Amino acid sequence: MKLEEVRRRIEECKEQCLTALDLRNENNTPDEEKLTAIPAEVFELNWLKRLYLSSNQLSELPESIGNLRNLSALYLRSNQLSELPDSIGNLQNLSYLSFSNNQLSELPDSIGNLQNLSYLSFSNNQLSELPDSIGNLQNLSTLDLGSNQLSELPDSIGNLQNLSYLSFSNNQLSEL
Repeated sequence: MKLEEVRRRIEECKEQCLTALDLRNENNTPDEEKLTAIPAEVFELNWLKRLYLSSNQLSELPESIGNLRNLSALYLRSNQLSELPDSIGNLQNLSYLSFSNNQLSELPDSIGNLQNLSYLSFSNNQLSELPDSIGNLQNLSTLDLGSNQLSELPDSIGNLQNLSYLSFSNNQLSEL
């Protein structure tokens, strides 16, 4: 998506107080048309409920993501993210969070603050461990951790009583 289109969509969202902003790309979009950073204006849209940023070239998620406290869904799959800011834990209205197909090697403890999450995907990353706080996500029904580098799971994962789907295939687990 060209920068002019990104700016137009952000402006439309501002003018009409839209609750969803779609800045994702198709997989065949040329790299030079993909976002490498989230425009600062996005973080002023504190009424947003859904933010689509998949299939870009984002390598960093700024701390200001925590300003979007009304988000219920955040789509960041297929980017180049290697870490998440602690402020991700401020998004306590999130129910859907997708970070699949990135380069994440660790998660902040604040991920455990996302009490309303029902869907969480970190598949196809480079995670070698999970924070114990993952066990705080009592409303989680889907947890996709497939294709990472996990060699063990924290005991707290047993606290996830509402889990109906758990994937940890293609990891380095030797025992459960």
